[in-house]
This record gives sequence, C-alpha cells and structure tokens, in this order.
Amino acid sequence: MNRPLSTRPLSTRSIAAARQLAGMCVAALVVGAPLARADEATSVRGTSEVRTDAGDGGRGSGPKVSGLIPGVLIGPRLSVAVPAPTVGAEVKILRFVGASFDYAIFPKITISGVDVSYSMWNVAARVYPFGDVFFVGAVYGHYGVDATATVAQGTGSVRASSDFLGPQIGARWIQESGFFFGVDVAWAFPLSYRSEASPDPSGTTTSVKETADRYLKNGIPLAGLISVGWLF
Repeated sequence: MNRPLSTRPLSTRSIAAARQLAGMCVAALVVGAPLARADEATSVRGTSEVRTDAGDGGRGSGPKVSGLIPGVLIGPRLSVAVPAPTVGAEVKILRFVGASFDYAIFPKITISGVDVSYSMWNVAARVYPFGDVFFVGAVYGHYGVDATATVAQGTGSVRASSDFLGPQIGARWIQESGFFFGVDVAWAFPLSYRSEASPDPSGTTTSVKETADRYLKNGIPLAGLISVGWLF
C-alpha cells in the first residue's frame, strides 16, 4: 500500500500551530485580566453610582451590568476561533455567573488532495470570581470531522467524532453601551471518540484516519482568539 508522505507532516504542523495559539491566549489572559480588573476598580471608585443606581439599567461611566432583564445581560456573539470561527450567544447573570452557546462549521477545504470539513457545537457554564472581567468554567459539546479522498483508483472517506468536556478560562470586557470583546481558551477532552474509514485503493484515507486517531484521542484546543458581541 502506497501511503502519501505529506499527510502526517501537515497534520503535525497544524496541531502545533493550534497549541501555540492556545498558549498565546492563555498568556494574554494572565497579563490582561489583572490589568483590566485594576482599571475597572479605579473607574468604580471614581463613579460609585455605576453599580448602585439600579434605575439607569446598569448604564453610566462603567461597564454595563444590567439590561432588559434586571441583573441580566444576554446577547449574540461572533468569535474568530481555533479550530473554526463560531457564532453563538452568551448571558451574564448578577455579574458573577455566565453561560454561552457556540456553533461552528468550517466549509469544505482541500488539503493534499483530501477534502476536509468540520462542525462543532458546545455549551459552557462560567463563574466570574471577581464579578468583572475574568472567568473560569467548563465546556461540553460535540465535534465531527469528515474527509474524502478521490484518486485515480477510486474514492474513500473518513469520519471522526466525539462528545467532549473540558475546562475553560477567559475574559470579557463589557462596555457601557453593551458592546463587548474578549478572549477564551479551553481544552476539549474526548468522552466518546470514534472513527471509521472507507479505504481508497491508494491508502490515503487509511493514513488520514491513523493521523486523526493519533491526535484527536488526546483532545482538541478551543481558542476564541477574539470574540465580539452585544449584550442587552
């Protein structure tokens, strides 16, 4: 069986790049969250009415803390993320508790002659221990990866999928208007990983399955490099 030599190096570089991006997100959180907290504390001391005047709906010279529902902020979000961009929604309740939903779908792309597509959804529960920017939480969801190889001798396919669960950390900077931006990173540990292949005569899909099994069984990074949205 002739196995392509380009599949494994490409996958190794992709995994290494994803882990490097996740590491950069963690570093940004470690450096940025304390600074943002200190800046917010200074703003609150100078304008105490921001969090004490319930009649203004949480609006003032500080971050928005209440919206259409008293004590609750909820709205849509778009994230430039790894391994794929996501759309979703999130909610923050009484400053200290939050939740989110994300859905990602990556259009079919061709890598070394193999058509690959990816889809994912997840829900997350969060706690804001300081009631402001920084949060910790957990994420649960499901992903699927489909690959199809078409060669002169025939066609083969690969399907890998799993439910997952993992820890998450991140930060959200909410403006007075309700606009927010942030970053987050999680590691999705597989709960029920499974894969199957319909081999093609060249052995390409068999090689892809072996590579997927080697890396996906260890989990995947979920890194929101930049998230923007609006809370009402």
